[in-house]
Amino acid sequence: MSRAQVSLSHSILAIVCTLPILYPFAFLIATAIKPEQEFVANPSGVPHTVTFSNFTSAWTAASLGPALLHSLLAVGVGVVLTVGASSAGAFWFHLHRGRAARVVRVVLVGTMALPPPVFIIPLYVLVSDAGLANNLIVLGCVYAAWNSSFGLYLVQANLRRGIPREILDSAQVDGASTWQTFRWLVVPLLRPVLATLAVLAFVWSWSDLLMAVVLIQDVAHRTLIPATALLTNRFNSDLPANAAAVVIALVPMLIVFLVGQRHLQRGILAGIGK
Repeated sequence: MSRAQVSLSHSILAIVCTLPILYPFAFLIATAIKPEQEFVANPSGVPHTVTFSNFTSAWTAASLGPALLHSLLAVGVGVVLTVGASSAGAFWFHLHRGRAARVVRVVLVGTMALPPPVFIIPLYVLVSDAGLANNLIVLGCVYAAWNSSFGLYLVQANLRRGIPREILDSAQVDGASTWQTFRWLVVPLLRPVLATLAVLAFVWSWSDLLMAVVLIQDVAHRTLIPATALLTNRFNSDLPANAAAVVIALVPMLIVFLVGQRHLQRGILAGIGK
């Protein structure tokens, strides 16, 4: 088999494998731009008339503008805290390798195995008793606590492979403090990994529904995903408006993912072969 035939077969295989992933997105977009009457007559067909009124209806009915700003605030706080806590914690565990530090690290990383429904009720009781419910900053802190266990694992794994202990010792011999070593040596070298963590934390936090619904019950502070889900109850017959709301909610996440795709690749490969 020639190289051209092999390349063609690989391309066909790639297209076939991506169809189950691309079809739901294509159906979602086609539904969002299809008039309601046409959708009722032919739900799965290609739209013959394109309309953007569904986006206007969804944006107004669910107050997606304020919800978008609320999500940006909560998720932004979560991403910043996740990156900061994960990088600082990984550096601390890199410097302290005693038995107690290993136990604490294993426990923290092991919390990744806990699904959110396990701790959501105790978390809600704790937040409510402290008078911190319906607070977007608190929601961002919860996102950071949720994502930092994976962030700690990711950053420390790349820290061990990418930055030998001898480099840190040399910096301290030259007179650099622990903070200076972390700020001017570790952070720049881990920039691809931290960018990867930021993208993943944004995507995971942005798509969250459970914690946002439980911790933010005030309509005036609702984030984007719960506001989008609310349309399902209000407009059960207007599925194109629901689809338009979902598309609006997906756009920021897709933008961040596409912009950070290069950093994702570099972060995954960081430290390999060093």
